[in-house]
Amino acid sequence: MRNRLFIGFLLSLAALAGLPATGFAQENDAGFWTNATVEKRINKDLDLVFTEEFRFNENVTQLESFFSDVGAEYGIIKGLKTGLFYRFINKRNLDGSYSQAHRFYGDVSYKRKFKRFEAGYRVRLQVQYRDVNRSETGNVPDWYIRQKVHFGYNTRSRFDPYLDGEIWYKTGPKWFGFDNIRITAGSTVRITKSHSLDLAYIYQQEFNETNPVTDFIFFIGYKFSF
Repeated sequence: MRNRLFIGFLLSLAALAGLPATGFAQENDAGFWTNATVEKRINKDLDLVFTEEFRFNENVTQLESFFSDVGAEYGIIKGLKTGLFYRFINKRNLDGSYSQAHRFYGDVSYKRKFKRFEAGYRVRLQVQYRDVNRSETGNVPDWYIRQKVHFGYNTRSRFDPYLDGEIWYKTGPKWFGFDNIRITAGSTVRITKSHSLDLAYIYQQEFNETNPVTDFIFFIGYKFSF
């Protein structure tokens, strides 16, 4: 049953990726994202996580956004995990200035291994406030439900390839519907027990925007766990 759900979700992603943004001009852009994550194991069930990330767009010529992300993850039973996080975001405006946003989100995820294969599913409830006390809509939150599926393979080497698919569903307040998909193909690279890299290529497409953007992104992430 789970396999059928995963396959159906990926087919939905593929179908959405092929839909044109009818009536709107589309833009393509190349980007580069990079981050560093520190993960502290408190006990066998609880981890504290901090991430700093920088995202470049306009064919990697300008810093589009940067943010700090902090939170905790808790293992409920084997394979099932929940998490709570806060993200402080600086996002570039058209005039070159940066606006601030506060994002709060909670995750529930499940992963299961089948010999050397791994499959997972994550659902995220997200709320974000932008330009609080600086604009008329600054105190009006945007709500999203984000669903993500994950497939990975253990090569019994330092490199473990994976494929992820994620879709955003906006739940208010102004309108409801899908507005973004992200498909990621990459590999984790184990350097030592505590240090690892994440190398990936990301395809991302917006929907229901005045000028929807399709992004082609190269990603490098570093993680230190202790």
